[in-house]
Amino acid sequence: MVSSDATSPDGYLAELEDERRAPMAHLFEAISEAMPAWVPTMHYGMLSWCLPDPEGGGEPLVPVSLASQKLHMSLYLMPVYMSPALTEAVIEGYASLGVKPNMGKSCLRFTRVDRIPLDVVLGILRGMTPEAYLNLRAEALARGTCD
Repeated sequence: MVSSDATSPDGYLAELEDERRAPMAHLFEAISEAMPAWVPTMHYGMLSWCLPDPEGGGEPLVPVSLASQKLHMSLYLMPVYMSPALTEAVIEGYASLGVKPNMGKSCLRFTRVDRIPLDVVLGILRGMTPEAYLNLRAEALARGTCD
């Protein structure tokens, strides 16, 4: 994983190569608009949307991160990792695009924004209020499918 030393989202976007800056800025704005209750920040060297852990833990809640890697861009979606139904929705979104998914457990890898089901992803994120995320996380922990 390529990590940045930038201390702010604006700093991260400014240090990107020209061909990555526009798609990453587009995604940053779209995700920020879809998740108004979450704070865009830098976490683990990536653009991330966070809130302090309501249980007082040391690590914040980070449902979404976005990174520019060496060969691709990556969108990390913890809600998709924690929910088989959301995973299936994303896979169906890829099918409707006619694109083979390039996915890991929580990661969508892509070289062009039009190669991910952005409408599906943003729909998922619009519904990911802090309360919804905490409920999803609790369900996943109870099933043993989230660490």
